[in-house]
Amino acid sequence: MTLPEGPLGAELRVTGVRLPAAHAFRLNEMGIRLGTVAHVTQHAAFGGRVIAVAGSRYALDGATAALIDVEPVQRRA
Repeated sequence: MTLPEGPLGAELRVTGVRLPAAHAFRLNEMGIRLGTVAHVTQHAAFGGRVIAVAGSRYALDGATAALIDVEPVQRRA
């Protein structure tokens, strides 16, 4: 699934970033990289998302969010 498909409040693990190298590098600098767990805090207009990663919040536009592959995090009881 892609980031915009993730429900509000979900914890998602980044499994792929299908962006040009320069953009992927910038996301990596911000801490959004393979294996990162992100918490979806807001749905924004036009498919954008606000996510929390390691104590910081980032707003991503819909086009960028659509190119970030994620999977739900399964919490152990």
